[in-house]
Amino acid sequence: MKDINVEVTDTGVGIITLTREKALNSLSSEMIQGIDDTLRRWETDQAVRIILVEGSGAKAFCAGGDIKELYQNGSSLEGRKKSTAFLNREYDMDSYLSTYPKPIVALMDGIVMGGGVGLSYGANYRIVTENTKWAMPETAISFFPDIGAGYFLNQAPDNTGLYLGLTGKVIRAEDVLYINAADYYMTSDSLSKLRDALLRANWLMESNVDRLLKKHIQDASETPIKSELESLAPEIKKHFLHQSFPEIVESLQSNSTEWAKGLINLFSERSPVSLLVTFAHLKQSKKLSSFSEALERDKQVAAKFMECEDFYEGVRCLLVDRGSKPAFIFQSLNEVPAEYVSSFLKD
Repeated sequence: MKDINVEVTDTGVGIITLTREKALNSLSSEMIQGIDDTLRRWETDQAVRIILVEGSGAKAFCAGGDIKELYQNGSSLEGRKKSTAFLNREYDMDSYLSTYPKPIVALMDGIVMGGGVGLSYGANYRIVTENTKWAMPETAISFFPDIGAGYFLNQAPDNTGLYLGLTGKVIRAEDVLYINAADYYMTSDSLSKLRDALLRANWLMESNVDRLLKKHIQDASETPIKSELESLAPEIKKHFLHQSFPEIVESLQSNSTEWAKGLINLFSERSPVSLLVTFAHLKQSKKLSSFSEALERDKQVAAKFMECEDFYEGVRCLLVDRGSKPAFIFQSLNEVPAEYVSSFLKD
């Protein structure tokens, strides 16, 4: 299977390893299909009792979906339809994984971004290490925080989810635990030892798989340092509690700290459409009751972005013609019609 290694041990462990190291294990459409097919096959396979999902190499668990594939598809109507199908398949896979009847362990060592977050979020046991770099960086490419972020970013305390969704800031293991996007912390060395222990245990003979699995993980876990994001929470709550994105910008402009100035500069370089749709999407999604419901809602927003020139311009400037200045549809927040923003969203 291209860019995925699949293995079942004689002790009852199914292992899915992303092997696209040069692309930081980013998910192609083939990989998504391969993961989904494997999980469906293993669901009724009595030889598989627990499942590990991991990335190969030292750098990344998974850096997200293959944005360049979506960008290349953008040159034709047929290609854009393929991109929408790609994204829908990814969302369906993430939803299926999140309700899977067998325990899944996500080894989130290294970069975990975008589609990598979607792949890990629904796992039963989500383990982060000192190497974890977690982010939802979609506004940097003029997209929106998808893969169910409308649900899980709204579960984060004190508006930190809205902050992360709008800024795309990279956070570390302790912060990921703080926003409830991971369950356990251990060093990379301990994670390697845990993996070895899980492969040695005979799961086929175990009557209570979850009990033993949880014990193995808890025994290897430790308490991380205090979350920097938690320390920032009062400032984030103060500025990101407003009911419109322009009000957030105005609030930050009234603050003379380097942190606030940095955010103003960051927002000034992003697509106004992406920022306004992201804000509206996350606010509207507060009423959602599940990760799967959020993934289903993402389908409409993502399809609309596949028709939006800002997405292709954002990808071009960040990943193709790096460093070039983007020419977005609208140059400022005030220019974007409210009805254009609402056209991306469900009622």
